[in-house]
Amino acid sequence: KHEVETVSTISRLLLENILPKHVAEIIIKENISQGLYHESYDNVVVMFASIPNFKEFYVQSDANNDGLECLRLLNEIIAEFDKLLDKNKFSCVEKIKTIGNTYMAAAGLNPGAEHRM
Repeated sequence: KHEVETVSTISRLLLENILPKHVAEIIIKENISQGLYHESYDNVVVMFASIPNFKEFYVQSDANNDGLECLRLLNEIIAEFDKLLDKNKFSCVEKIKTIGNTYMAAAGLNPGAEHRM
């Protein structure tokens, strides 16, 4: 029983890491393992914030501790975006995920909102 609970928790955390939390909850609750899931909204905006030429900037050398300083800088930038989204005035913006050096967020994804199509 303990092993099943552990696997279930890990599965939930993995889903919440790659999907918006409300979508992960629906997939788990309704046990959607096959097929596609979608929701329609009237107005949505998606932001992709990326550091241009980060791959060229990222260099492993003694000067930057084998690339760790480049990753530290990237982590600081991502953490600043996260702090901004924690502020009340940005409560309508939801972080979707980070993909390498790209930060993905969206606004207008209000689960259960009346304005849904």
